[in-house]
Order: sequence, then structure tokens, then C-alpha cells
Amino acid sequence: MLNTFKALFTSDEILRGNFGVEREGLRVGVKGELSRNKHPKVFGNKIMNPYITTDFSESQLELITPVFNTSKEVYDFLNALYDIVALEIGDEYIWPESMPCIIPDDREIPIATFCKCKQGEEARAYREELLRKYGGKIQLISGIHYNFSLDDDVLNKLYENSSKKEDFKTFKDNLYLKIVRNYLRYRWLLIYLLGSTGVVHSSYKGECLKKLDNISKGAYSCEGIVSYRNSDCGYGNRVTLFADYTSTREYVNSLKRFINDGLIQSPKEFYSSVRPKGKNPNKILESLLDEGIQYLEYRSIDINPFSKGGISLEDLEFLELFNLYLLFKEESNYKDWQIDGLENQKNIARNGGLDIELIRDGEKVSKVQWGLEILNEIRDINHILNLGKGELIDAQIEKIKDYKKTNTYRFIELVKEKGYIDSHLDLSKKYKKEAYTKRFNLKGFEDMELSTQILMKEAI
Repeated sequence: MLNTFKALFTSDEILRGNFGVEREGLRVGVKGELSRNKHPKVFGNKIMNPYITTDFSESQLELITPVFNTSKEVYDFLNALYDIVALEIGDEYIWPESMPCIIPDDREIPIATFCKCKQGEEARAYREELLRKYGGKIQLISGIHYNFSLDDDVLNKLYENSSKKEDFKTFKDNLYLKIVRNYLRYRWLLIYLLGSTGVVHSSYKGECLKKLDNISKGAYSCEGIVSYRNSDCGYGNRVTLFADYTSTREYVNSLKRFINDGLIQSPKEFYSSVRPKGKNPNKILESLLDEGIQYLEYRSIDINPFSKGGISLEDLEFLELFNLYLLFKEESNYKDWQIDGLENQKNIARNGGLDIELIRDGEKVSKVQWGLEILNEIRDINHILNLGKGELIDAQIEKIKDYKKTNTYRFIELVKEKGYIDSHLDLSKKYKKEAYTKRFNLKGFEDMELSTQILMKEAI
């Protein structure tokens, strides 16, 4: 398929797609404690606002970008959205990392409330059930959800140059399902490169905390950690569930079995690190069958504490290359790939900074060796397709070679120096100050409320 892309498309066409980000983040007070205040009224109805809503908690913001054709547009919009929200929440701050701030006991965590309508009541009831089933503190772990789909013109041209043994919807679904399967195989690398959750606060109690060491005031960690969010300390289904990704119909049928067996209450509760998404979010399974897969959602990306919006432009651009790798990479016929993929995720999340071995097709392989092989294959793709991303790939190679260059290690060192709360609050205050200096960046709409400016930017 790589040669087909080279023959059919320019580098600009290859890098053009449909991209979007959902960034979660806790509102906190001046001492780093979870806010108990209501979601600000200035943001309007949570169900109706397409850009600013809440997730599990009333204090857990969710910032949503529209779909753009380039990563740069996503990055710019997300940061502009952050600026507006940061200025509209008064003396509160947006927590800059995935693992929570100072959090209270479950009964004191404010669950998100919605309008007194059917959709709002269902949203509230769903969260109450999650609280009962999983507890509240774990729900406050926040993250980046990265959404992408291939450009429509690219998909159409690929289909026209295929054997056409299947209809277009099936052809498209099969391309996306291949990416999904490969994501589950190779997600460990993405977790290592973009992981940023190497520290937990003392208020995040439980069995997880008992296994960690106190590294500074209020902060707990362990040697070699990469991402607590993607480890057993993070948020996942109570039992291990492996969906069937052979076809869209088999995927839908497997989720229906999970629901019928009482393992999950709805498709939304299937916490895979990647999800095929349909057109209608209110009829998830029916939409997948009727219209096919519209886009993919990656769910294993930690918030980058060193980037104001939670994900850097370099992160987004590397994801473009990673998407291509997943599309081009041929699959083996090894049957236990999902089991090994999950084991690799847990191992890299908990021990990725150490000299560990992972499992590839049932055989042990060095983390560094395998990571370098993948990144060199991505470098070959970049060279063959003339994408001009060599320096970006080199930076990822350096991270594989040296754990100290990862976001996780850098942030752990910051926490050791300043303590858990101060290290986070210093970044939050810095980003809020930056937001203030850029508060009138939407020329022509300076006299409007900041919350309106973002809507005007989208309209134009």
C-alpha cells in the first residue's frame, strides 16, 4: 500500500485528513484542590455547547475542537479555546496533567448535572452508575482523546484503484479496522513517547498508592514509570474484554454480547484504548452498521503538562506519521495479539523507563530494539513519501534511547523539586497568564465576550 500512496498522492494530500481533539481537565482552586463550584454559566448548556462541556464531574472540563484538515489548525483552535476557558473561570485554574489534583472522598466529588430533559437525565444517571461501579476518584483521571479519519478524496481514490471486490463502505471499514488492530499491537510505543503520568498525589488513595514511594511533598511514584493512567492504576473495565475486530459487524456483535452478559451497560462503557466511531453518537452500534466507520478515537494519550492545550504540535504531527504506519504495516497471523498487546501496554506503562522486554508475536524482544525498528520504519515512510518530518522522528528516537528525555521523567524531576501541588499550579498559572496576554487574539471581535469569540472564529 505504501507504493500505491506514493503513486497516487502528493505529500500534501497524504498529510491532509480529518483531525480533532477532546481535552479533559479539572478545575481547581488556588491551593490545588478540586473545585466544588458549578460549571460556569457563561459556557451555557453543557449538552448544547459544541466546544465546552463537562465529563464525569461538574469540575471536569472537556474542551472539544471541531474537525480540521491539518494538525496545526487543531492545535491553534485548542489553545485558543483553552485561553478563553482559563479566563472565564475566575480565580480557578485548569489542572495541567492527567492524574488528579487534591481530591476529596467519593461522596464529595460533584457529579456533572445537566438540563432537566431526557438526554440530561440519562447523562446524569449514567454517571451515577459509573460512580457506583468504579468509584469516583478514578473518574477524575483526565486525558486526550484524539480523533482522526482519512481524507475523503484519498479514500475514494484508493477505492477506485483497488480490485473493488467489496463495496466502498466495507472497503473503508476494513482499512480502519486494520489501523485499529495495529494500534492495539503498537500502542505501547505511543504510550511511551507521549506518556506524562508518572506521579500520583497522596489523596488518590487505594491499593495502587501502597506500591509507590514518596518522592516529594504529596507525591508518589516509582522507578521506571511512564503512565499510571495506562497502567492498572488507571481507568479500565473491571474485567478484561477483547472485542472482535475482524469486521464491523463482528465488532458490533461482540459489544452486544458484553452488554447482554452484564459486563458493561452500554458501548460507551467499553474502555478500549481505541474506538471505531460512527456518524450518530446516540445510536453507536446501529450507526456503525448502517453508515460504517466514520473515524477512529485514540484514548491512551496522556495530557502533556508542558503544552498549554494538553498536546503539543509535535505530538499531533507524530500521530499523523503513526497513523500512516498503522495503515501500511502488514499484520502477522499470530492469534494472541490482543493479549500480548494489553500486556505490553501494562508493562510499558509501569516499567517503560527500565531496560525491559516486551512480547512480539509470542517472542520476547527488547523495548529499545523494537521501538527503534518501528521508528526506523516510520522514517522510511517519511523518506519514500517525501513528508519532510525527519527531525520529528529523530526526536522520538532519542526518547526511546534515553528515558530521561520523556515527558514523564522531566515532570517527575519537576515534582521532586517543587512538590506535587506547586509544580502543577506553577504551570497552570503560567498558562493562565499566557491566556491573558492573548485575550484579544480574534481580530474584529475584541468587544465581544471571550466565550463568544470562539464561536465567531468558527463561523468565519
